[in-house]
Amino acid sequence: MIEIDALRKNYRGVRGLNGFSLRMDRGDLVGLVGPNGAGKSTLIKILATLLPADSGSARVSGEDVAKTPAAVRSAVGYLPDVPGVYQDMRIGEFLEFFADAFRLKEPGRSAAVERALCLAGLADRRDDFVEHLSLGWKQRLHLAKTLLHGPRVLLLDEPATGLDPLARIALREQLRQLHAAGITILISSHILADLEDICTRIVFIADGKNVSEVQPAASVHGAMLHCEIEWEGSVEAAERFLAAIPGAAILEKKGNWRRIELPGGAPQASSLLRGLLDAGLTVLHFDARGPGLEERYRRTFGGPRP
Repeated sequence: MIEIDALRKNYRGVRGLNGFSLRMDRGDLVGLVGPNGAGKSTLIKILATLLPADSGSARVSGEDVAKTPAAVRSAVGYLPDVPGVYQDMRIGEFLEFFADAFRLKEPGRSAAVERALCLAGLADRRDDFVEHLSLGWKQRLHLAKTLLHGPRVLLLDEPATGLDPLARIALREQLRQLHAAGITILISSHILADLEDICTRIVFIADGKNVSEVQPAASVHGAMLHCEIEWEGSVEAAERFLAAIPGAAILEKKGNWRRIELPGGAPQASSLLRGLLDAGLTVLHFDARGPGLEERYRRTFGGPRP
């Protein structure tokens, strides 16, 4: 559905993309993660046909973004990081305006506008002015506008920026529904918890290049585990036992609570729990899981550990 091969883009000698490549199948929901200036927005703009690449190639829904941009635009819904807002329009007028921009014709045009109003949850507010909407409701309206022409691919650049927790929850649920409907989604975001919750894959990008790729849903099955333990009893006895575990590293500690890294995965976690109990300690809390996306981000791009 999306095929990117060695894309390069320079801005007056500054590299925006430096050989980035990616493959996405139909129905994938891929998160694009990296520091500021990594090339995320540049990549999305190239895929949306808003910016030409210097070299390399990109195809969306089988169409070349450079050679057949009109065909790509008909297949793509693009939501920029700072979407334009026409504050003096009523909500219904706003969607009618973009239906014209997408060149939608009757009889499907009116139906598309009605679907967008329902998707945004604004069917009973079509005569309200856009300026009266909160930021979260405006973002719902923008996403509904992006879906007016029935795109098969969504390109979303930081769609959750500035949203409050409830609005972010609503956005995540909308994206889950769109993903379940078979729409292919590429989303750039700095909110790692949101991506970890909905994405099938996460692609790390830095300096315009691929860095690594992870699958959040599968992370708990990997070898490396992080384990949180709280117990009653001797701190010295617990620490002696923890120190004897091959490869284990204490990441955090406070009183009778530890967060440790176990390279041996589930078998090592089971041995740890048995050992603590055999040592006569009362285990109050024991939770072992794979390192989360924030931890993977720290390992990839640096920064202090928690």
